[in-house]
Amino acid sequence: MNRVLLIGLAPEAVDLSEAPIDLATLKERIAAGNAQVADAGYDALPCEIGTDVSAATAQVRAALEQEPWDIVMIGGGIRAIPAHTELFESIVNLVHELAPRARFAFNAGPDTTLEALRRAAGQG
Repeated sequence: MNRVLLIGLAPEAVDLSEAPIDLATLKERIAAGNAQVADAGYDALPCEIGTDVSAATAQVRAALEQEPWDIVMIGGGIRAIPAHTELFESIVNLVHELAPRARFAFNAGPDTTLEALRRAAGQG
């Protein structure tokens, strides 16, 4: 169980106006989290999306149709912000439709992605 689709907001799409980090730091944290995932042996494809539901849904659909996925992780920036509820709902429904055997993983931030994947894979 190692084919992983990592769906998250593109760093530029994140509203950092009230966040304790800047864009460069966010990008560094995402890169570090993705490196941990790769170092752990997961074959992961990042899918960074914007907040436009139609465009993001098309992008996620294209990624889901590439190949079978064992785990689909949906990032906290999509799940935890009420303004993104429709986006989150659309993504969950797409995964249900196009990757019904995939397990879901939910991280709390880029630094907890590997932990979330291990939980989804039954390893943690």
